[in-house]
Amino acid sequence: MKTVIKIILIVISAFCILMNIGPVITSGEKNIGIIVGLGLGGIFLIYALLFDRINHIISLIWHALPGKILLIISAALILICVTIGTCTLANVMRYSRQTDKHTEYIIVLGCQVNGTSPGRYLRARINKAYEYLCANPESKAILSGGQGRGEDISEGQCMFNSLTSMGIDGSRLLIEDKSSSTIENFENSVKNLENKGVILNEIIIVTNDFHEYRASRVAQKNGITAYPYPAKTPWNGYLPFAVREVFAIGYQIYLGRNNLRN
Repeated sequence: MKTVIKIILIVISAFCILMNIGPVITSGEKNIGIIVGLGLGGIFLIYALLFDRINHIISLIWHALPGKILLIISAALILICVTIGTCTLANVMRYSRQTDKHTEYIIVLGCQVNGTSPGRYLRARINKAYEYLCANPESKAILSGGQGRGEDISEGQCMFNSLTSMGIDGSRLLIEDKSSSTIENFENSVKNLENKGVILNEIIIVTNDFHEYRASRVAQKNGITAYPYPAKTPWNGYLPFAVREVFAIGYQIYLGRNNLRN
């Protein structure tokens, strides 16, 4: 039985490392989701290699009353965090599916621009917006994203440049170039449309699949019914970004903080 448990721990460790190392190798990406995933992979591996020693230490701690209380509290906190995280991750995955709804307006959320060119993830969002706008010639797009570090133009302007170069009529595109977070994307876009006499009730959100749930929750806080139209993330990059979203959702949605970029 001990051998079986060790093998299971090693398999889980290998899975965690495999699913999180891809973005690091391909694009040098570093975020809290990758750190957590690789960290868990390391913890499971260490536990498998030092199985008997670690269990012995836990047993010694358990036999002392303060240690028993500490272990029970720690286990309870871990269980609560895992439960909340699992439920949130399930919602992230549920909102990664594409809607078949059609709305007058879509919003395309900004992402990293390299100089004046869209980064990998922004390019995927632009392509998805192009797909939707071609299929729905009556719809208009709000291109939302300000100018960040290392960006020579705003994300909104970059999306406008790309979509018009692909043949989309510029009159169908509205630029919002002041926002620096998902919350500001919607707050600023709603204000801009209200200034034009347009009241948004529903909208299609074009962003990466892992980002759709948080974006939809923010839209709901602004009184808008949102539908996902996601740009797909490669299989070896989805999980770390989805895990990162769990932390971002906790910070922005559950705690109501707004000082988080993207």
